[in-house]
Amino acid sequence: MTMSKTRRPKAYSYIRFSTPEQMKGDSLRRQTAATALYAKTHGLDLDDKSFEDFGISAYRGANEETGRLGDFLEAIKHGDISKGSYLLVESLDRISRKTPRKAVRILEAICEAGITVVTLADQRVYTEETLDEDPMAIMYALMVAQRANEESAMKSRRLKQAWIGKRLNAATAPLTAICPAWLKLNDQRTAYDVIPERADVVRSIFAMCLEGLGQHSIATRLTETGIPTFKHSDMWHRSYVKKLLENPSVVGRFIPHTSSVVAGRKVRTPLEPVEGYFPAIVDVEVFEKVAAMSSRRGLNLSAGNTGTAAPANVLAGLAKCPTCGATMTRVNKGGRKGGKPYLVCTKAKAGAGCRYKQVKLEAIEEAVVSLGTYLHHLTPSPNAENEANYRDKLILAEVVEEQIQNLVEAVARGDTSKAVTKAITDHEAQLDHIRGELEELSQLAADAITNRIENTVADFCRLTEGGDIAKINATMRQLFDKAVVDYDAGYLRLYWRHTEQNPVEVLYTFVETA
Repeated sequence: MTMSKTRRPKAYSYIRFSTPEQMKGDSLRRQTAATALYAKTHGLDLDDKSFEDFGISAYRGANEETGRLGDFLEAIKHGDISKGSYLLVESLDRISRKTPRKAVRILEAICEAGITVVTLADQRVYTEETLDEDPMAIMYALMVAQRANEESAMKSRRLKQAWIGKRLNAATAPLTAICPAWLKLNDQRTAYDVIPERADVVRSIFAMCLEGLGQHSIATRLTETGIPTFKHSDMWHRSYVKKLLENPSVVGRFIPHTSSVVAGRKVRTPLEPVEGYFPAIVDVEVFEKVAAMSSRRGLNLSAGNTGTAAPANVLAGLAKCPTCGATMTRVNKGGRKGGKPYLVCTKAKAGAGCRYKQVKLEAIEEAVVSLGTYLHHLTPSPNAENEANYRDKLILAEVVEEQIQNLVEAVARGDTSKAVTKAITDHEAQLDHIRGELEELSQLAADAITNRIENTVADFCRLTEGGDIAKINATMRQLFDKAVVDYDAGYLRLYWRHTEQNPVEVLYTFVETA
């Protein structure tokens, strides 16, 4: 009788440092080497995919809310990281630098989920049992958290005081090299110099606005006449034109801000404006005229508002043009009121050279909603080799089934020879073997798909029954990287976030395209 091999506990590393400069130093190497050494000497199976937050602070909890630590906590929540696993970190301050109470709460949550936390710097081991039974464990965690939080708070105060000093001198010296796109800091770092050709472009935008051109028309004209953009883009966008027209920096005005965290969110509060901080490139009178025009337009729009928000675009943030790869945006054909919504390429809309092809948004929405009935059958495994084998076997099974059908039809036509009979038997045995392999590969694929992906797919399928477009879009953005709207073939191609394998294809041509 053979003994089954004992499975080693799974270990995951979490590596974090708060400034990008630390990546160039010894921090990454030190944390990585310590993790590998601990896993090897303690018989742990170290997962290849470590959780890394580079250049992310733990003082306000950014790593927990939007970073990879948040992904680790979600993986625990969905069961993708099982009980009995280990989390290896250099020290507790890598996990959190919040106030001690909040920092220890995160440690407790991880331990209560059945995860063992090891701090490599001091070789301390935290579990739910040690936190419950060893009063010094919780006290030590609190002291480490207190020290880390005080260090971060001191750095924050010093930085804040430095910026207060800079703001006091703002009228005479630049605060930073960061400045509007039509300016640059001089070599002595004592003043901002105007970039003449860019300043001319800004002034022309204000002139076109006073002539009555809308922001979209201004962007289109700039693109069509070949005016270089200020950003790394090959076309001008209406949103950027709007920002330029509303930017007080064009008249030399700088508005400093303070940052604070309210209910876990960063809030910027404007301070007293500093006049003459930047070189003015637009007359104050011109700037105020444009501001007044925008204000009147805003009043007109709000006066006609019915109070009903426009329906969300189900592919917002996902839709891509099949010809040039640019974003596809929603437009209303027939005006703001009662217009039919379409998706069009942003480059084509701006006259930047792509095909102007309209796709009715209703068709896309119906196709996406229909996908909710079968998406769970199409979720691919993150293991590319297993997925490729599965698809190959699936095709082979279809071929063998067709061959059996042809042989059966031959018997029906009167061919009862032993060769045909034997061929049917052989093909059926081959089909049974292929189906067995498919079942094994299907199980491997199912094991590789994380619970988080499965749960999100289930959420998507449930939401499509209710038709809440905004919520469907939010769920799709968790599942897919992009959605190519192939208006020539009539297909919507959705590309998974967790794998580079074949996209999901949905036919939408049952609704007319323009």
